[in-house]
Amino acid sequence: SNDLNAYGYQLLGNKKFDEAIEVFTLNTKNHPASANVWDSLGEGYVLAGDKKNAIANFKKSLSLNPTPQTKANSEKYLKQLGAM
Repeated sequence: SNDLNAYGYQLLGNKKFDEAIEVFTLNTKNHPASANVWDSLGEGYVLAGDKKNAIANFKKSLSLNPTPQTKANSEKYLKQLGAM
């Protein structure tokens, strides 16, 4: 999952938002219990301008007992998006 995540962030860095979202989505299918991959998918949606899907994925990440770092990131975005 880490390699796919790194690739997804590389795509985000190149502003290939749709491709990055596809990669992150694949990662959530392969690792549905990983809070980190849902958090990453949320970030992809934020950068693509899809607030609704971003919020849903950050909330999913928080529901999976994330590490403190992942939890802080999801909560930071939810606050920015006005969903927390």
